Amino acid sequence: MMSFGTHWHGKDQQLVPFRPEHLLRAELKDDELKYMEMMPEWYEYIIDTAFADLSWSFCRLGQVACMFGIRPLWPGVGEVWMIPTVHTSRSAIALIKGGIHILDYIQEEYGVRRLQITVRSSNRTAYKYAEKMYFKIEGLMELFGPEGEDYYMMARIRNGSSTDCPDRSVSRSCGIR
Repeated sequence: MMSFGTHWHGKDQQLVPFRPEHLLRAELKDDELKYMEMMPEWYEYIIDTAFADLSWSFCRLGQVACMFGIRPLWPGVGEVWMIPTVHTSRSAIALIKGGIHILDYIQEEYGVRRLQITVRSSNRTAYKYAEKMYFKIEGLMELFGPEGEDYYMMARIRNGSSTDCPDRSVSRSCGIR
C-alpha cells in the first residue's frame, strides 16, 4: 500500500481514490468546461481511462480540489492526467509536494522510466505545476488540442536509480520537507 505522507491528510484535506461522482460534483474551471463542450464523450473518457489503483482525488474542506492519475501506456511508460477545479490553487503547495511524492513512488517502486504529460502552451499555471513536479519540455505539438491550440509534450524521466531531476534523488521521503 502506498503511503502518501502527512500533507495529504489532515483535518481539512485528504487524498482518496478517484470515483466518478468526484467528477460530477467538482466545480470545474472554464477550460475543463470548454473541453466538455468540444468533446461530448469527455466525461466517459475520463471515467473509462482512470485506472482504479492509479487515480486519486484531493479534497479540501469537503470540496474536490483536483483529480489526477496515471494511465499506463506500456511497460515502463505512463501518461499523467490532472483535472483542476476552482479550488486547486488553494492547495497548490500540498498538491505539488504530494504529487512529487506519488510520482517518485510510482517510478521507483514500479520501474516506470518515463511519465509524460501534455500541457496547453498558453496555460502558464499548468506549465508551472508540471515544471515544479520535474517535468521538462520535450517539444511543441502544434494544433494538438481539441480547441486547435499548441501543447507541450513534457516528460519526467527516471534513469536507473534516480529521477532526472536537479539536485535530488528518489527516495521514500522524495525530498518533501
